[in-house]
Amino acid sequence: MRSKLVKVLAGVVVFLLLLVFFHSFILTGYARFFEISNAEKDADAIICLSGGKLTRVPESIRLWSEGYGRELFLTEQKSSNAKFSHLVVSNLDFAKAVSSEIKKKINWKMLPSQDGGATSTFDEAADALYYAKENDWKRLIIVTDHFHTRRAFCAFEKVFKNSGIQVQVAGADNDIFNAKNWWKSDRGILTYFSETIKYPIYLLWDTEPKVVNNY
Repeated sequence: MRSKLVKVLAGVVVFLLLLVFFHSFILTGYARFFEISNAEKDADAIICLSGGKLTRVPESIRLWSEGYGRELFLTEQKSSNAKFSHLVVSNLDFAKAVSSEIKKKINWKMLPSQDGGATSTFDEAADALYYAKENDWKRLIIVTDHFHTRRAFCAFEKVFKNSGIQVQVAGADNDIFNAKNWWKSDRGILTYFSETIKYPIYLLWDTEPKVVNNY
């Protein structure tokens, strides 16, 4: 019994020492796990997902400018307070403002929602699939933040399964944290802690999880 306890304690000590001396390498590798980037040029459309327009809109414009997609779309997000939603800059208005700021003439389009606005990535995927079938798309690119790419790709792959339509993903940078320093900021820690919880849920469910209401 004592020998087993010694082995366990020794293992804990070794783990802590590795974490101390190699924490940067380990934590960076952990963050990289959540990132996927496989976008290729000449897709039918680029879809900018809701939830981070400050980063995702500029990246979507860059991809469109470099020929990654023929059309640019934004998803419709369900308002958390409809009474005052008119006071918030919409995804479309923001995208148009950014385009104007950088002097790019872009015909932004809204991806129609089937249920009054998306509340999750699964909802966005369902909206995208419906529109893609209606318009005979063969391939599309979704744009989101780097830390969200694996989970978003997981949801879209499940929704698009057997559809014959290929989905690819591209990640956007932000000015606060990245895979190499996320543990040095509150926002980075909260973000990757959130992905640690959310990704397994998306991995285990084939549709929108019904464990809790997603509002």
